[in-house]
Amino acid sequence: MKKTATIILATLAFGWGQSFFNMRGLGGIVPPADARTTGLGSPCALSPLNPGIWVTLNQTSLAASGLAGIAVGTQSGSSRAVGTVRPASAAVAAPLPLQCRALLGIDDRFNQDFDVWSESLPDTAYRRHVYSHGGIHALRAGIAKSLLGRFCLGLDYSHLLGGSKEEWRFEGNSGAYSTTDTIETDYAGNTFQAGASFQTSRFSIAALYEPAMTLTAHRLKHVHGVVADSVRTYRIRLPNVMAFGGGVEPTDKLGLSLGLDLRPWAGATLDDVDAGYRNTWRISAGAEYQLSPEYPLRIGYSRQTYYFDALTSDPTGTAAITEDGLYVGTSIPVPKFGSLDLSGSVLLRRADDLTEVAGRLMLTLSYRETWARRTRRWGY
Repeated sequence: MKKTATIILATLAFGWGQSFFNMRGLGGIVPPADARTTGLGSPCALSPLNPGIWVTLNQTSLAASGLAGIAVGTQSGSSRAVGTVRPASAAVAAPLPLQCRALLGIDDRFNQDFDVWSESLPDTAYRRHVYSHGGIHALRAGIAKSLLGRFCLGLDYSHLLGGSKEEWRFEGNSGAYSTTDTIETDYAGNTFQAGASFQTSRFSIAALYEPAMTLTAHRLKHVHGVVADSVRTYRIRLPNVMAFGGGVEPTDKLGLSLGLDLRPWAGATLDDVDAGYRNTWRISAGAEYQLSPEYPLRIGYSRQTYYFDALTSDPTGTAAITEDGLYVGTSIPVPKFGSLDLSGSVLLRRADDLTEVAGRLMLTLSYRETWARRTRRWGY
């Protein structure tokens, strides 16, 4: 059995953090891009992605997040590193009459950035270099309604769009690229999310639901030496997503949270044919302690499985992917503006003999309306 050392090439790219594992399926699922939520382990139901958490919003809130990260992958004794710096997400929520809130946002759903080498085989004079840039993003618009100051119901509509460009290069012994094959894919789809929460001064629960959705993919495949390009349009059917979360504050300084995300995607199809995905779950636990009224300390942990498998050293084999994450975060007040939220995380991904360690630093600049309405006076 031949060993193929598939490793990550050191490069700078605009993506959510390149990873070997992103080259399968639709790519890696992107967790909520918000530093506050990330510091607690990224529980999706308790994040701003849930349109049903805005129980007490009474001022305009705007948040923009950025990310810097590095990942080191190791397989068969070979290691490489990859880095990334990029904007991550933006969201705004504003109060409306009748205890309603208007919601807008943009965020990543899937990341298809990767950069992979495979070593030369004894019977060949080249090695492969495969890299891709792209992903699927969601443009969101929604509305939420607060009830009795304790409950909130929310609904948002998302238009999914994006694309990727994947190139396969074959490098000869001289170091020159001999051929390049290109695969370009564009995605489009629509979905909605429904969320709800109940909150008191000491306790909160929340839930998020996204029904099954269909993505339409248009793929152009150009293989070097082939006269006609290959064009294909196909449909990807993804089953529903469910997320649950809860929090409790046993004291004025301490808050605890739990999260559970479920993606029963074993029934996913490509043009009505089984896609080969699997049911997955993600659990998270976090704690926030108030070092002082304005400087909280957040810590979190998460564990998840992936909806697709990774390729192994055996070219025909696959292995399940698991990920463990540790998180820490805090907030720094910005006078007359809001706050700067920070989170750092270390992620360990494993599948067969491939191990990847990723470190991320996320910054979220949160604005909260601070000025009062000015009353006009006659002659003033």
